[in-house]
Amino acid sequence: MTFKSRCCKSPWFILGILITCFVPVVIDSTVLHMAIPPLTLDLKATGTEVLWMLDIYSLFMAGLLIPMGVLSDKVGHHKLLLWGVIIFAIASLAAGFSQQPMHLIFARILLAVGGAMIMPTTLAVIRQTFQSEKQRGIALGIWVVFANGGAAVGPLLGGLLIDYFSWRAIFFINIPILLLVVPFVAFALPKSISDPKKNWVLKYALLLIVAIIMVVYSIKTIPKWDESVWYGVIAGATGCFLLYLFYKVQHRSPDSMVDWQLIKKPRVKYGMLFTFIPMTICSGFELLLSQELQLVHGLTPTDTAFYIAPFFVAFAFSGALGAYLKRIGILQIIVIGLLASTVSFFAMSQMGFATLTFWLLFWLLMAGFGLGIIMLAASFAIMSGADDENAGAAGSLESISYELGVGLGVTFFGVLLSQVFSATLRFDPNVATQLPKKVYHSIQDALVYAESTSGELGQVVQTESKVAFEAAHSAVLIACSLILLLFTIQMSIKWYKDKKHNHFKIDK
Repeated sequence: MTFKSRCCKSPWFILGILITCFVPVVIDSTVLHMAIPPLTLDLKATGTEVLWMLDIYSLFMAGLLIPMGVLSDKVGHHKLLLWGVIIFAIASLAAGFSQQPMHLIFARILLAVGGAMIMPTTLAVIRQTFQSEKQRGIALGIWVVFANGGAAVGPLLGGLLIDYFSWRAIFFINIPILLLVVPFVAFALPKSISDPKKNWVLKYALLLIVAIIMVVYSIKTIPKWDESVWYGVIAGATGCFLLYLFYKVQHRSPDSMVDWQLIKKPRVKYGMLFTFIPMTICSGFELLLSQELQLVHGLTPTDTAFYIAPFFVAFAFSGALGAYLKRIGILQIIVIGLLASTVSFFAMSQMGFATLTFWLLFWLLMAGFGLGIIMLAASFAIMSGADDENAGAAGSLESISYELGVGLGVTFFGVLLSQVFSATLRFDPNVATQLPKKVYHSIQDALVYAESTSGELGQVVQTESKVAFEAAHSAVLIACSLILLLFTIQMSIKWYKDKKHNHFKIDK
């Protein structure tokens, strides 16, 4: 037997190829957070444009993951993965050469197209490659380690590249990795199952994307209460109507892109929910922490990344519990993770972030570990609740929950931070009359104005905006802990009730 044939038949070699394809997609979900200060100044981006740069990637990907999961089952996971890797590499090149905010936003959309092809196919191939639940649990644990590890490495890699090169390097770094893996995807991966008869209609995917973007635009616009508020109201109402229309059309269609029967399965339904929640919290928390450390406390991108690293390292290596899922149980792990996260975020809401103290380090590790084991249990629940024929669809459902969590986490945390920041920011009446409205929109807008304003006025704006942002982080983290507490109570009740039904029992 040749080396090539031995490699191709090894499920662990296949897993290595899939992880190499997948990690750049995950890294790009978080890496841009470290680039907010230099990117804002270089491209002269507003606070709203910065939020769109951050979340458009995940939001577009979320809208494309369902049709890409169906397309994966239709044409074969191997083919779609290859095209996804190529498109992602081209989009990375375009993003690195962006000269205006809109250029980067459109490049991030193209990155989302490639990423949406890659994400569901990796999980589908894992589902079909590892047949026993024990091996699949280990494989998914490794996948979660690297998926979460990508989120952990993203800020650290971004910080180093920005400090030693520029923010553009965070996109260029993808290209050699993807070029290296293309031959293996093309020639080493086994040909996968395909079903050419599966229906695939792109117009419904576009309908879903438009609906999501309009709802997000509404969430970002309405709280400002300026002249654009009615645009936000109209966009929100239209987006909700389009989401309802998408649901009705797809629910009635005999060839729906969405497998509604699959979603109704308890494992899949709760798995999607508890993929969404940790990613919402993680992306929003990273946005908060990276802005405060760089814009308020003056840390460099690299120092910021090392400060945040314990949270993401714990988040990543929680996947090592994959081998113990059978012994502990899916619901039990979710409840333990929720409880640990609830306590951690409340504790951090009472602390300052100026210095990384022992207790702050402890709660960062505990929060990351708690959210990470929730993700592990959720991933296992989804993929073990699907048949081989629906592996691509199940992978896309998990991926859409993941990306919606990342995108909406940035949106919700960004809007909440802006609202608390605006309510907290106070100036002497004589100073306030000299300031434009945009100073109150976000800390980025306030600091850009302060930098362009000479003398005492600029210094006052800079000082007061930093004080206001520090106050805002406490309110946001308390809100996080309350949301997690509600889910802890709900899932504890679910754990008790499931003893009668055994929906989440793991086969031996």
